[in-house]
Amino acid sequence: MNLLNRILLLSLFTLVSLVIAGCNGLSFRTNADEYVTYQATATTVDIYQPSELYNHDNEPLGEVMTTYCGDIRKDIAISAPSINSLQKELKVQTRERGGNALIITDCGKVIYPACSIYLECSGLAYFLKS
Repeated sequence: MNLLNRILLLSLFTLVSLVIAGCNGLSFRTNADEYVTYQATATTVDIYQPSELYNHDNEPLGEVMTTYCGDIRKDIAISAPSINSLQKELKVQTRERGGNALIITDCGKVIYPACSIYLECSGLAYFLKS
């Protein structure tokens, strides 16, 4: 091994050692855990049509609802959530009540004077026993 290769190898080793030592005690803060938990919670609830649900032994848990009010003039950088994300929020609320089934009764745009964009989703949460 010639001198140049030894110097390069030693430099690489020193650089890697400094990087590892410099990251000692470094911590990262993310909301990845919250996001994964939210996604997992939403996937444990299924959406049913009323005719499908009534064929099962079920326990009603009440109404769930979520809304979004946005002002385009002020919130240009923030886009309105999708209908799918509002439905996912209903699933999370259903799961928090101990449910595993959801009937979406209404979901979409609604006219509301204080908001230039107003989205509302509502549904009925159930626990299916069978």
